[in-house]
Amino acid sequence: MGALGNQGVPTQYIKILRELYKNFTTKIPPFYNDVNVDVKRGVRQGDTISPKLFTTTLQNVMRTLEWDNMGVKIDGGKLHHLRFPDVIVLITSDISQAKRMLADFDKACGKISLRLNLKKTIFMKNGLVLFDPFMLNGTNISECSSYVYLGREINVMNELAPELSRRKRAAFKSMEDVVKRTKNTRLRAHLFDSTFLPVLTCASETWSLRKQDERSLSVIERAVERTMLGVSRITQMRDEIRCSDLRERSKVKNAVLYAKPSKIRQAGHLMRMNDNRWTRAVSDWIPRDVKRTAGRPPTRWSEFFTKSLGERYDARRVPKARRTHWATLARDREKWRIYWRPLESLDDQRDYR
Repeated sequence: MGALGNQGVPTQYIKILRELYKNFTTKIPPFYNDVNVDVKRGVRQGDTISPKLFTTTLQNVMRTLEWDNMGVKIDGGKLHHLRFPDVIVLITSDISQAKRMLADFDKACGKISLRLNLKKTIFMKNGLVLFDPFMLNGTNISECSSYVYLGREINVMNELAPELSRRKRAAFKSMEDVVKRTKNTRLRAHLFDSTFLPVLTCASETWSLRKQDERSLSVIERAVERTMLGVSRITQMRDEIRCSDLRERSKVKNAVLYAKPSKIRQAGHLMRMNDNRWTRAVSDWIPRDVKRTAGRPPTRWSEFFTKSLGERYDARRVPKARRTHWATLARDREKWRIYWRPLESLDDQRDYR
């Protein structure tokens, strides 16, 4: 409750929460005599308020940590951790700093009777960091090459292929019973659009969405379509069934076209943020004190908008002198929506030049 007060929560709400979990009893009637029993319960994981209280408590703890010079430098600031209820990510530039931060965090949590689950604590590093044993309180912290954070698999090389493979397994599982239980094509298509696509494209807002990623999505979707229609790959090749014919028969939505609007909406929300969030700072960040490695640089998240918006400018014959950068355009919600409408839906293209 003290953490809520430190976060500026009104006193009346704190009193209500305190009364909810104070003197909580239940009544049992053994031998027809009522007996009051003190439950002494607290907030549990299923409670609506649970994640908010937990996040507030962690934030209150982390305010006491002296991490101003820790973490990764991003445009003058220091990003040293990501926090979402009970999933904490510490970000550092070297192993020694990571050891110190983890020890400080463990010590601070111990003061409020919280303990780190060292069995679930792992660390990941890139090739620029030298190997060094990582231990806390005599327990070895295991190294990993990838982990799942908020539904998205993170890996050192930032490759999307493992994530798509994981999404494919989860999506197939969601459709397995549907295919077995119903033969109605229209119902299958509806369930595909409402269950399979959201699972397959979960966290697609964070994808770079390269051409090879689009091809991978299409391959996964065609595999499910064949399963829905009872057509094997051999049968498709033997009977020379085109992929467009499968789509016409299955009547499902295009996974690539389903993922793109989510990314576009998220970019609009991101560019309109003006409260100094790390989400916006990291998106705009260009490392200036790090030498670029040899070879072609990986595709950035923002390149999708640069290329796609450039193609739309060309289609509308907008002069280059009048073209607006996508990040600037996204700050205006209405203009951002207009520029992503289908070209044929615009009656007079001159209004948008």
